[in-house]
Amino acid sequence: MDDRPSLRERNRQRTAGEIEGAAFDLFGGHGYEATTVEQIAAAAGVSARTFFRYFPTKEDVVFGDHAAAVARLRVALAEGPAGESLLRRVRRAVLTVQNPGGNPERELARARLIGDVPAVRARFLHLVEDFEDAVVDALVAELGPDEEARARATIVAAGVFGALRGARRASGALSHPDPQRLVAEAFDLVEHGAGRLLSRTTP
Repeated sequence: MDDRPSLRERNRQRTAGEIEGAAFDLFGGHGYEATTVEQIAAAAGVSARTFFRYFPTKEDVVFGDHAAAVARLRVALAEGPAGESLLRRVRRAVLTVQNPGGNPERELARARLIGDVPAVRARFLHLVEDFEDAVVDALVAELGPDEEARARATIVAAGVFGALRGARRASGALSHPDPQRLVAEAFDLVEHGAGRLLSRTTP
């Protein structure tokens, strides 16, 4: 079975990528607030109507890969070597999806927008719940469906992405950040405390 995307889907991905690239270029050159959807669309060679077919709001173009990232996270959480601890699986899966070293300039630009623009920060805080839900579901699948296990899984998931949010903010605030190191430190902190919490629900 051919799992490659269709020509139509590849065209959609290319157009979305061109819109995102134009948006980040304009944000960097003119500032987020001063950049309009019309300017982004013109720079990408599309109409404003086309922009809104891909991104409901200007804030959403900052997180253009969100839905695909959540889907990849769910797949990564379902995979892993035998004997891998729950927290190590979460760490591996999240790093596989987030890949802080994959496009560091884009990630730093996104971190600065989240830190500097209230509307972008509000959208980010809303969207991060989708990642948390994916982690909760994976943890509950292992720990059991009782309400105490779900409560602890919810706390751990919030702790994971709270720590990552701190790493993102730190990246945006530093002159010469190392996103991979900051993310690793965030996970070290979560694993240290979350392991004890989760052990209360494991046999």
